[in-house]
Amino acid sequence: MRVFLTLLALLCCMAVNAIAAEENHMSDEAASMHAHITENGYYLHTAVSTDFATTVENVRAALKEEGFGVLTEIDFSATMKAKLDKDTPPCLILGACNPPFAWQVFESEPWIGVEMPCNVVVRQLEDGSVEVAMKNPAMLVEATGNDELGDVGAELTARVVRVLENVSHQ
Repeated sequence: MRVFLTLLALLCCMAVNAIAAEENHMSDEAASMHAHITENGYYLHTAVSTDFATTVENVRAALKEEGFGVLTEIDFSATMKAKLDKDTPPCLILGACNPPFAWQVFESEPWIGVEMPCNVVVRQLEDGSVEVAMKNPAMLVEATGNDELGDVGAELTARVVRVLENVSHQ
């Protein structure tokens, strides 16, 4: 079910992009947005062409556009340095929440709280490139076994995909 919901969201967005591209309402670059997003089970992921600090700003803006607020922020690199004296490239974990969706899911499945908020990871790799990953809502819905959450999972997955599309094309 998780893979189905993720693929459905990606396919729907791809179909809309293809139709709009055929009608000359969007560029070839915009029509190929989904090619940059990969699904890795429990997360969705994209590479970006901006530096770390700019990417963090872009992620915050894209989250806001999709109705998410940032509730928590963990500077993973600084924490590992302080606690373990380990050096890592910059890595920031943002705890994002879309309150209307969070409430809807929580009402139907209160123990989903163990997975809240939705973590967003902005990570610079050793080579200097930057990547962004977000939890895969479809996977979380599948894990609950609660069929009532199918529509909300599909909508949240579509929003996550749009956030990743937005940051991968800036």
